[in-house]
Amino acid sequence: MHYLLRTRSSREGSEMHEPRIRTSRLELIAATVELIRAEMADRDRFSKLLQARVPGEEEDEAWPPENIRDVIGLFSAYLEREPDMAGWLNWYWVLVDDRTDRRILIGNGGFTSRPVNGTVAIGYSVLRQYQGRGYATEAVAALVQWAFEHTEVDRIIAEVVNDNVRSVRVLEKNSFHLVGKGSEEGTSRYELNRFSF
Repeated sequence: MHYLLRTRSSREGSEMHEPRIRTSRLELIAATVELIRAEMADRDRFSKLLQARVPGEEEDEAWPPENIRDVIGLFSAYLEREPDMAGWLNWYWVLVDDRTDRRILIGNGGFTSRPVNGTVAIGYSVLRQYQGRGYATEAVAALVQWAFEHTEVDRIIAEVVNDNVRSVRVLEKNSFHLVGKGSEEGTSRYELNRFSF
């Protein structure tokens, strides 16, 4: 796993930090104000910033996936107030073909906030046409490692709809353990402790 911290200037002239993680098949790019603004309003700019193709309406599932559309604005508001939260919110998952240099946005995931009392909550989503190939397992493993490299993180939690077998399997493959019912009806809570990682 390779970690990069890309620093570049924003339009306003201030420096922006854009954490990136490279796994064997993916590049994970932390959301920034600039990326989220482009995601909401300018698909071409969003694609250029990611240096990746963004799936459109003609495909099986277009970007953004329906289950994250409501939170994009929330992430934007958080990052507008605190740009240094990059990494503690959403990460874009870009599938990279090293042989052809083709790059395509296939999913996203990340955390809901900075650690609170040593705990962060993780969530993730992969476009339908890329599910069942291990990409979520690979990306979640990278995000877990990134989180535990921060000494203030002792525990990572996740809540999953009980019948979402694929999502449960991603957690199990990353050593999360079932700890009980989730906060909403029909969900379960999983946990990974730093000391069992």
